[in-house]
Amino acid sequence: MSPRRWTCNVAKMHTDRARFRTDTFLLSPGPMKNLSSILLAMLLMPAACIQVPDLVAPSDAPDCSDVGEDPIGIQWVSPTEGSQVGITARLQVQLTGAEPDTVDLLVDGSVVAPLKEPFVLDWETQSVPEGPHALVVRARRCELEFLSAPRQVVVDRTKPTLVSRTPEDGAQWVSVHQSIRAELSEPVMADSVNDRTVRLLAGQSEISAEVELSQDGRVLTLQPLVPLPVSEVMRVVFDASVADAAGNSVSMPSQGWSWRVPAFLPLGDSQTPRPRVDSFSFQVERGGAPLVARLGAGTSGVQVERWNGVAWQALGASLQGSASDPQATECVLHLDSSDTPHVAWVQPKLDGSVEVHVRRWSGSAWTALGAPVIPVLSQASVTDLRMKVESFGGIPVIAFKERNASELRVSVFRLQAGEWRSRVGGGSQGAPNLTSLHLELNQWNEQILGWSNTEYGFPGWAIFVSRSSGGSDVGYAFPSRQAASPMFAMTVGGDGRIVVASPVQSNGSQSVLVQQWPTGGWERVGNTYDRVSGRTDASATALKLDAQGQLSMLLEEPESEASSSVRSLFVQRWNTDHWEPIGGALSANPGATPVSHSQLGTDKDGRIFLAWTEVDEQDATQSRLHVFRPNE
Repeated sequence: MSPRRWTCNVAKMHTDRARFRTDTFLLSPGPMKNLSSILLAMLLMPAACIQVPDLVAPSDAPDCSDVGEDPIGIQWVSPTEGSQVGITARLQVQLTGAEPDTVDLLVDGSVVAPLKEPFVLDWETQSVPEGPHALVVRARRCELEFLSAPRQVVVDRTKPTLVSRTPEDGAQWVSVHQSIRAELSEPVMADSVNDRTVRLLAGQSEISAEVELSQDGRVLTLQPLVPLPVSEVMRVVFDASVADAAGNSVSMPSQGWSWRVPAFLPLGDSQTPRPRVDSFSFQVERGGAPLVARLGAGTSGVQVERWNGVAWQALGASLQGSASDPQATECVLHLDSSDTPHVAWVQPKLDGSVEVHVRRWSGSAWTALGAPVIPVLSQASVTDLRMKVESFGGIPVIAFKERNASELRVSVFRLQAGEWRSRVGGGSQGAPNLTSLHLELNQWNEQILGWSNTEYGFPGWAIFVSRSSGGSDVGYAFPSRQAASPMFAMTVGGDGRIVVASPVQSNGSQSVLVQQWPTGGWERVGNTYDRVSGRTDASATALKLDAQGQLSMLLEEPESEASSSVRSLFVQRWNTDHWEPIGGALSANPGATPVSHSQLGTDKDGRIFLAWTEVDEQDATQSRLHVFRPNE
C-alpha cells in the first residue's frame, strides 16, 4: 500500500507533495475554466482532516520483477549453417519466452542492424568484406542479454562469369551441328539451370536444345535438337535465376554471346595457313570430295590436291615441263565421268616459246597424254586455257586463246590416236579483241565455245556462242551485244541447254542477265539480277547445272556502295521463277579484303562447293586460296 500523509489544513494541500503535480493540470485550459467553481467548493467544505495518498509518476521501465524466471530463447530459421549469401541475405529467427526490449544482429561481434517483430531482416552485406563471418542475434531485457548460437555464413557478392565459350562470341564459321558449351568461373545451382532459364535463339526465334550442367556446376552444355538455321545470328540468353549458391546471377559480357551460322564453311582448320596462289582450278567429285590444281608459292610447278575429309592430300609431285623451265602460267583441272583427274597447264620455255602439257592421274602417278601441245601461231602467247573430257571414251579436249603480233584466234585440240589434232574456233579470227573464253561439251560430246569479243564499228562487247557439229561450226544468235563488260559465265546441261550470264546496266550500276537456249532462241531466266541494293556492280563468275538440272549462279558484288572495292561472294539457285539466295555474303575476311577468281562445283546430289582467292589481310600482294563446303 502506498504511504499516506494526514493533514487538516486545506490550504496546505497546495504545498509539498500534496500538490501531486497539479500545477500543470490546473493551468491547463480545461481546469482553469472551472477554477472559480473549485475554489468556491473548497471554501464551503467543513474543516476536517482528510487522508491524501502520495501520487507517484508513472515509469517507462519494464516490470523486471520476474527477471530471470522466464529467459528468452533465440532459434535460427535462416540462413543455414555454412551457407553462402550474396548482396542481400534473408535472416530470420524465432524467439520464445519473455518479450525482449531490443533485438539486434551482430556480425563478428559488432552490431549492424536491429530486428523487429516478426524478427526477419534482409541484411545488406556491403558493410562487410567477402568471406566467412559469424552471425549472432542478441536480445536484451532488463539489462540482461540473451544470445543465439553463432551462425557461420560466407559472404559472396561476386557474380559467376563466362571463362570460355564454344563457339566464341562473334565467331563467323559455325557448323549447323555445333554443340554450345560455356565454362563458368564458379559453380551455379543445378536447380536454376533448365531449358527455360538458358535459351538458344536464332534471331528472335527459340531453338529447342537439351540443357545440361556438369556435376561440378561449372560447365553448361546446350545440344540443339535440330540443325542450326543458316544465315542466322545465334545467341545464348541466361535468365537472372541462373545463379550461384549465394544467389548471384551469371554476369554476361556487355556485348552478349552470339555467333553466325553461314551457308558455307571453310575446309580445314581456320588456323591453318592458306596457300599463296597465282592461278588455280577447282573441281568436285560426285561423292563430294573437292580437288584443286594450283600454281604459286611452295611449288615449282602445278600441284594437284584432294581433300580427304581431314586435310589436303597431294596427288603426286608437282608437275612441270622440265627442271629448267620457268614457272607455269596457267592451269586447268577436270574430272571425267569416273572422277579421274586430268590437268593441263601452260608451260613457258627458256627460248620464249610456249607449250601446253596435259596429264591424267592413274591412281598413283601422272601420265602424259600425247606430246606437249604447240600453239598454231608462231611466237604466240597462250591464255584462257580450258579443258573437258568426253563422256564416251574419255578423250580430252582443250581450248585456249593464242595471240601473236599480227593475229588472234581460239584454238581447239582433241586427242586422237595419241596425237593432238587442232581446229580453229569459228568466228574468233576476225575479232579485234577476245576474252572470257568458255569450253563445254553437250550430251553428244559436241564442243560448245563461248567468248566475248569486240566488233569493228560497234562499241562494247558481244557474246559469241557456237557449236561444233559434224566438223563444222553452228553459230547461235548473239545473246548480248554492245555490253560495257565481257561475258561473265556459261554452262551446258545434260539436256543440251546452254546458259549464259552477261552484264547489263541498270539504274546506274551493273547487274546480271541470265539467258538460256533450250531450243530455237535465247530466253531470259528471270529479270536482271544483283544481290545488293544501291549502286553496286555485280558480275556472275560461274554458272552450273547440276545432275538434277538445277541452275546455280555465283556472283561477286560489293556489300555496300561505301566499300565498292571490297567485293564479296553471293550464291543463288534458280527456283521455278526466281533466284533464291543461298546464305549471305561470303568472304574469308568479311568487309576487309575482296574475293576474286571465284569458282563453283557441285556433287551428284547438287551440293554446292566454292573456291576463290583473296588477298592476304596483312599483305595485299599475296593471294590466298579458300575452299568452302556446304554447312549441312
